[in-house]
Amino acid sequence: MALFVGEFEQTLDGKHRLAISVALREQLQPEEDGSNFFLVLGPDRHLWLYPDQYYRRLVAGLRRSAIPSRETRKIDLLFAMARMVKPDSQGRIVLPEKSMQRAIVSDRLTLVGVFDHIEIWPTDAWESHVESALPSYGEVLYEASERLDDSGVQ
Repeated sequence: MALFVGEFEQTLDGKHRLAISVALREQLQPEEDGSNFFLVLGPDRHLWLYPDQYYRRLVAGLRRSAIPSRETRKIDLLFAMARMVKPDSQGRIVLPEKSMQRAIVSDRLTLVGVFDHIEIWPTDAWESHVESALPSYGEVLYEASERLDDSGVQ
């Protein structure tokens, strides 16, 4: 499984192409995760990128019967709004028009590695988020340390 980390500022061009940083692409394990991405609208209306094969494994647990229940109908939008995007030879993807209409995007974007996916934030919004989160960052580290201690990882 890919482990995505880091923050990388990019510019969205006039054709809605977004370069996926080489540093992020190098964190991908193509033989295990795939080399394309699923573009998903996150709960905060930022776009998220999941490696295609990894995403297929994630959603495999969401299989449903031929006659959907009320509960499974709620997740239909997850599939309807997801898009497969394929990086070109320069590592750029094209953000679909519908995805851009539904998400919060701008010409200046920051790609953020978040464990198993990449989040696409408007750079100004990302910087505001970091500024507001920094005062409690130390506590987050301590909580993560405690979870690692509890899991037995050394």
